[in-house]
Amino acid sequence: METDNHNTNVNINEISASTTETSSQPPPHAFKVFLVDITRELVQAWTDELKKLPTKVLTDDPTQCLKVQIHHGTFQNLLETNQAECLVSPANSFGLMDGGIDYYISEYYGGVDELIPVVQKSLDFEWCGEQNIGTCLLVDVRELATKVKNSSNQKGSFPGYIAHCPTMRIPKVLDNDDLVYRCTWAMLTAIKKHNAKALEEGSKHQRINAVVCAGFGTGVGELSEELCAKQMMLAINNFVNAPANAEQRPKTDSWLIQWSYAAEISKSIDKISK
Repeated sequence: METDNHNTNVNINEISASTTETSSQPPPHAFKVFLVDITRELVQAWTDELKKLPTKVLTDDPTQCLKVQIHHGTFQNLLETNQAECLVSPANSFGLMDGGIDYYISEYYGGVDELIPVVQKSLDFEWCGEQNIGTCLLVDVRELATKVKNSSNQKGSFPGYIAHCPTMRIPKVLDNDDLVYRCTWAMLTAIKKHNAKALEEGSKHQRINAVVCAGFGTGVGELSEELCAKQMMLAINNFVNAPANAEQRPKTDSWLIQWSYAAEISKSIDKISK
């Protein structure tokens, strides 16, 4: 794995999901996803897969879409010049953020002794301390982020939420299944749900306008960059085209999703999970 810290904007595409949202705020499913990694092979694989997305999902309207931006470099470099409210931890099930990219995330927030207790407190409450693989828990670290920002000379954005997305129970080499898709899907839908709550009157939630995410499973898990990129982009594509994010919802009591749609989604995932 390379240690090149040069942050290069490789590609920008906007993925459209229009909405009937009447609020001045963008709809909950409209936010930016920064994909960032120090590995050139993964950055190139992301870029190649992004080009394969159907043209119907592209738009020039950033307030009505999910926007994907790819960077080669570290998340620290990215946050020096870009604002983000959420940072993804491709974690283990127990919030032990002391290895791999999780170690650097912990260091960004003042060290493992500062961040791990905050994350594990949320895990205790939501998951009895052991979070299922392929799920996402948004951990509120706004208080810690403010503390670290005020007490350090570190420049840039300090995301107020950690998206804790276990790719493994404990560190191990991963199998070639649909784990990356599940982690990406869980992250996207968790942020949408969070943003919906942020629209509620009296909500204490801070809207997530941008999330920073590295590749899932390509470090300790040893998944290939190609598999990671294909599954992450498929999840993004399916999220954008999900009936729940459609411009107009059916006005009848008919099912939103039929078996034909379910079979198509399942087939597309199976095709890239081997």
